[in-house]
Amino acid sequence: MKSWRRLLFCLAVVTVLYVFHVHLKTAKIFSNATWDAQDDVGQFWSEAAFQYRFAEFFATHPIRDWGQLSHDNAVQYPDKIDDWAEFTVAMEVPVGVLYRWLNPAMPLHVFVVWYDCLVSSLSLFGVFFLARALWRSDGAGVFASALYAALYPSYGRTVKNLFLREDFAIPLMIFALFFTVRALQDQRKRDQLVAALFWLVALASWHLTQFVMAPLLVATTLVYLGRGETPRLTWFVLTLAAGTVLIPVLRAKGVFLSPMMCVLYALALAVWINGGRKRATLVFAGWATGLLILSALLPKFYGEYAHVYQLFMYKLQLLGVKPVNPADLPWEARQLWEGGSFETAPWHEFWHSLLWCGPLALGSLGYLFTSGKRNACATDIFIVFTLLLAPLAWMVVRGFVFLGFAVAVVGAGLVAERTWGKWVVFVAAVWQFAMLNFAPLKREQPAPDEYRPIVKWLQGNTSTNAVVLASIGDSPVFLAHTGRPIIMHSKFENQRIRDRYREMLAAIYGSEEQFYEFARKYGADYFVYDVGFSYDGQDSRRYKADKLGPLDARCAALLFENQPEQLRHFQRIMESGRFTVFRVLTSP
Repeated sequence: MKSWRRLLFCLAVVTVLYVFHVHLKTAKIFSNATWDAQDDVGQFWSEAAFQYRFAEFFATHPIRDWGQLSHDNAVQYPDKIDDWAEFTVAMEVPVGVLYRWLNPAMPLHVFVVWYDCLVSSLSLFGVFFLARALWRSDGAGVFASALYAALYPSYGRTVKNLFLREDFAIPLMIFALFFTVRALQDQRKRDQLVAALFWLVALASWHLTQFVMAPLLVATTLVYLGRGETPRLTWFVLTLAAGTVLIPVLRAKGVFLSPMMCVLYALALAVWINGGRKRATLVFAGWATGLLILSALLPKFYGEYAHVYQLFMYKLQLLGVKPVNPADLPWEARQLWEGGSFETAPWHEFWHSLLWCGPLALGSLGYLFTSGKRNACATDIFIVFTLLLAPLAWMVVRGFVFLGFAVAVVGAGLVAERTWGKWVVFVAAVWQFAMLNFAPLKREQPAPDEYRPIVKWLQGNTSTNAVVLASIGDSPVFLAHTGRPIIMHSKFENQRIRDRYREMLAAIYGSEEQFYEFARKYGADYFVYDVGFSYDGQDSRRYKADKLGPLDARCAALLFENQPEQLRHFQRIMESGRFTVFRVLTSP
C-alpha cells in the first residue's frame, strides 16, 4: 500500500475512534440522573459555571459588545476586572460565536456539552500524529490513539465536570508537542512557528499549560546537557517569547518571565553558543540562575501562582501525605491541597488511569534501553518528558490527564520495533475497549435540584444589581443563572480572590460581627449559606481556615446553621435543602 493511501486508511480508523469517543462521553453525560436537556441551572458548577457564563455572553452579544468584559464588576464585586487579562477566555469565544452563528435547535447548555466533547476528543488525532512522528510509523499512531481512547483520563474529567478549560487546551498541547517533535527532527522554520503558535493558544486557553511545558523544557535541558544534541530552534523561541508579551492574558500574568520561560531562554542561549558540553552547561546554569532570580523578584507572577508552587513543594516535603494539623501547611498550599483533582494519587490510581498503557510504556522503554540502538533526540526528550509527568501525576491526580496521552504514545512504540510488539499492543487495546462501559459517572457537585429554588428566588425577589455572597464553588452558578454580581469565585490564579477567600473563612468562623464587617466591606446584599461551612475533615473549609477544633458557640457559621433567629445583622428569608438565603441588614 502506498504511503499516502496507508495514511488515509489510518486517518479513517482514527476517525472511527473519534466518533466512538465522542459517543462514549455524551452517552455517559446524557444518561446521568442529574442531566436535564431543558434546564441549564446547576449543570455547570464552580469553574465550569464561570466558563458557561462567558460562553453565554459570546452567544448573546455581538463583537461590538465584547469591550464590556474589559470592565466587569459582576464577577468579583466590587472590583472592576478586565476579563481578557485576568482570565483565559479563549475557549469560550468559539463556542459562543458558533452558537450565535449556527443558531441550532438546542439550548445553549446542550450545545456546550456537544462542543466540549467534540473538541476534547480531537486529542485522538493529536496522539495519532504525535506517535506517528515520534516512531516514524503509521501503525504506532493508530494504536496510540486506540490505547488513549479507552483510558479514563481521556474522558473521565470531561464527563464528571463538563466544560473544563483542559478539554480545549489538551488537544492544543498534543498538537503543539507534535509540531515540536517535528521541529526537533527536521528543524524547519514552519514547524517551529506552528509549534510556538499552538503552545501560545494553549497557554492563553488554560493557565496550567505552563506546568506541562515545564517538564518538557526540563526534559529538553537534561537531554541537551547529557548528550549535546538539541538543535537550535530560534524561531520557536522568538515566537513564543513575543506571544507571551503580545497576548493580554499572558502579559498580565507575567508569563514572559515565568520560570518556564527563563529556562527556555537559558537553554536557547546555551544551544546558540554551542561551545562544547562544559561551556554549554556553564552558560545554561549562569543564565538560568540569573533569570530565575529575576523571575522570583517579579511579584505579579509569583503571587498569581504561589499556591501551585507551594502545593508541589509541600507535597514533596511531606511525601504526599496531607498533615492532620492544618497549621502544618501554609495558606497557599492548604487551599489547593484538597480531595479530588489535587489529591495525592494512591498507587492503584496508576492502574485505574493508565491500565495496560503503563506496562506497555515500561516495556517500550526497556526495549529501547536494551536494544543498543541510539535514539533520536526528539525520542529521548519525549521519553524523559513522560518520566517527569509520572511524579507530577502522583502529586496531583489531575496530572493523569497529561500522563495518559504520554504513556499511550510511548507504549505504542512497541508496534514500530517488533512483530510481537504489534500483537501485544493489539491485545492490550482490545482488552481496554472490552472493559469500557457507558454507565454514567458520579458527579460530586450539588445536584441541579438543590440550586434551582435559590436561583428562582434570586431572579424573582432581588434587583438585578443585588450583590450575592456565597461559597467559591456556588457563587459562579448564581452569577451564570441570575446575572447578580458575586463577591467570591474559584479562579484561584487571581491572588486577590485567594486573599479574599482567606478573609472570608476567618470571618465566618469568627463572630457574627466579624462576618458582618466582611460582608459590608465587599457590598453584599444577600448571603447564601450552605451546609458545607459546618463540615469538618481534611477536605473541609474548616481545615482550610485551621478551625478543626471545637468552634465557639457564638461562631457565625454555627449561628447560620443552628440559631439563625439570634442573628442581629442577617435576616433569614428563604431556605431550601442545603442552602439558606440571608439578607444582609444595613442596621441591626
